[in-house]
Amino acid sequence: MSMSTGLSGLNAATNDLNVTANNIANVKTTGFKHSRAEFGDLMGGGCGGNGIGRGVYTQGINQQFQQGNLETTDSSLDFAINGCGFFQVKDGSGTYYTRAGSFHIDKDGFVVNNLGQKLQGVGGDLKFESSDLPVTNITLDDAGNINAKSATGADVVITGGPVGLADFPNIHGLKQVGDVEWMETTESGAMNANNGGVLVAPGTGSLGNLMNGVLEASSVDLTAQLVNMIIAQRNFGANAKTITANSEMAQTVIAIR
Repeated sequence: MSMSTGLSGLNAATNDLNVTANNIANVKTTGFKHSRAEFGDLMGGGCGGNGIGRGVYTQGINQQFQQGNLETTDSSLDFAINGCGFFQVKDGSGTYYTRAGSFHIDKDGFVVNNLGQKLQGVGGDLKFESSDLPVTNITLDDAGNINAKSATGADVVITGGPVGLADFPNIHGLKQVGDVEWMETTESGAMNANNGGVLVAPGTGSLGNLMNGVLEASSVDLTAQLVNMIIAQRNFGANAKTITANSEMAQTVIAIR
């Protein structure tokens, strides 16, 4: 049994190392939330008493939604949420939620991210009138309203505003889909359930405030991840030794026979 127990430890240490490696790889990914492997012990069957455990298993890989550092940029369409909440973006495949606030204006005047997904405001797609493009002097007020000037200095009309934010009863229940995006699930609960299920302006209720010319950095603490990597390596080595010891004991028994 100690062979299989040691093997379970190897698998757990490998999972821990894989999670740590993914965290380290995304140390510069805007809006990234690091993950943590969580484990549980395996017990043998039987009635009553304290039995010998059968090893360990990975209960789950859970994301940690701590806020990343806010870093100033040179783009006025870089947005960061200071506090709780998510941006909502849409494309032909569905609706997604993200903390990555790097946006720009496409050729049709829509505010989009690097994937071409449209940023949503309280009133729908955020869009600059195409006749006003290109725009300059883009600013953001406390209510999430985007203001800008045309090349002639006239105020620009922006539809769909203000920028909308979303939150969920259980953010850990969101489905991670890659590209620093999540989707709503039954486990997460309905988006903005306490606000009628619709996007609301920044600062509403428990939602955070919005800043422009700023991006939220990855939440990865590189030093902590490197320490965790060392611990995972040591755990792997220690479990490998239990397998080696079991093998040597088996060989000893065979030699006695």
